Amino acid sequence: MSKTHYNLDYLQQVFQGNEAMVQRILDVFEEQVPGYFVEMNERWSSGQWRDLHPLAHKAKSSLGMLGMTGVLEHVLYIEEVSRRGEQPDQIEARLTAAKVALEAAIAALSQDRRQSLDGTSLQAKRPHRSEGMTRRGGGLLRA
Repeated sequence: MSKTHYNLDYLQQVFQGNEAMVQRILDVFEEQVPGYFVEMNERWSSGQWRDLHPLAHKAKSSLGMLGMTGVLEHVLYIEEVSRRGEQPDQIEARLTAAKVALEAAIAALSQDRRQSLDGTSLQAKRPHRSEGMTRRGGGLLRA
């Protein structure tokens, strides 16, 4: 697993080992954040690129908590350009890149969580910062 997809160190520190809470955060993240990108794409497609920043802002907090820096870089750009009303030259490319990075991160996270449910303790073999879950729980705090 590449440590560039996600990093749960921040969540684990904040919740001081409460793995059930971390898992609930992850559940809600997987349910909500992809929807922000669907809506951003819809707004972009309909020419409402100046209305992307509220959605990018919502996604930004969640992505930051999960250490998804590859996605976060694009979301920060989208938020700034949309908020300032600057030329949207790179928004479409950034949306595409962010979506690809998000899908890779969620796939990696889901795979690690499935392995954890199958009894493979990722905590025990923690060579990468992206690993470390031991059981499944519930969702993400909304930003």
